[in-house]
Amino acid sequence: MTNIGLLGAGMIANVHAEAIAATNGELVAVFDPCKHRRDAFAQKWDCDSCDKIEEILSRPDIEAVVIATPNDQHAELSIAAMRAGKDVLLEKPMAMSLAQCDDIINVQKETAQLLQLGFVCRFSPAAMKVKQMIDEGKLGTIRHARATLLRQRGIPGLGSWFTTKERSGGGCLIDIGVHLIDLLSHLTSATTPERVLGMCSQTFSMESYGYDEMWSMPKPDGTFDVEDGVVAITTFANGITNQIDVSWATHLPESFIRDGITIEGDKGAVWFDLWGDSVAFGSSVDGRSNESTVEVNVNEAWGDAFQLEHKAFAEGIVNRVVSSTAGTSDDGRKVQTIVEAIYKSDNEKVEIQINRP
Repeated sequence: MTNIGLLGAGMIANVHAEAIAATNGELVAVFDPCKHRRDAFAQKWDCDSCDKIEEILSRPDIEAVVIATPNDQHAELSIAAMRAGKDVLLEKPMAMSLAQCDDIINVQKETAQLLQLGFVCRFSPAAMKVKQMIDEGKLGTIRHARATLLRQRGIPGLGSWFTTKERSGGGCLIDIGVHLIDLLSHLTSATTPERVLGMCSQTFSMESYGYDEMWSMPKPDGTFDVEDGVVAITTFANGITNQIDVSWATHLPESFIRDGITIEGDKGAVWFDLWGDSVAFGSSVDGRSNESTVEVNVNEAWGDAFQLEHKAFAEGIVNRVVSSTAGTSDDGRKVQTIVEAIYKSDNEKVEIQINRP
């Protein structure tokens, strides 16, 4: 059993708490700057409510922490936690900049603490099935992958820190795009990004956006200075290209363009809904097209993924190495490299050549 402290008591913290309980972990304490929120959270999950972060980091009965705070706190808190001798499960994105990613990695090396990135989409049952198929050679050599995720009205907390660049680092690219960048790279084994072409847009405004439903309500007097849509393609050193098309909000009718992930190889191709229960698989047999559906064992895909993520974290703490499925600090840095190149490409209106470290 792993004893865990939680930094942050927002929506995603509740998802983590549920996953901790489901995987026989022990949620010991929570910190959040909002006393009302952390006290309610502590009562709900039967854990201690701490007034200061230092209370959690100094407790000997806490082995590890989950950092589920606004993005601008990720670097500071993960570094403090590792220096306090705690292993860390750090929600995405890793940090606000490559420089901060490097600071985190340097402290990780100094302290030898475990650091797992919260790229939970890797643990989607459908994604894990596809990874198995790729590793078994069913798709052959991977050529291209693309992911589409278009929300119709899905800006989280319009006007909150989510849509304030100074605190978030960006908009839908930072929020959901990073998941797809990482997942495509993980599935296709695309290692070193070389070139990036990206286009960002802000279609809506505080005045024109019509709130429908989302887990966080709008703040009409807040800030909205980030993108709500992005299209980008990354070319890797091994010749693989990965493409994403992501939006928080669109004028398109809901589900007009089907969300999903396509991966194409020289022997076969797949398409799947990240949270679905099957994979569409196409290949050739004696020169003829062959199509099939591969079933995926799913209970509740979203919950399954978080539980598998926490199971991997617990095993990593014991084995002192991040699971081969889970995201590492190097993965987090690679994603940040691509994110920064996308923003630079959009700003300069050219394809960006990435300098290798």
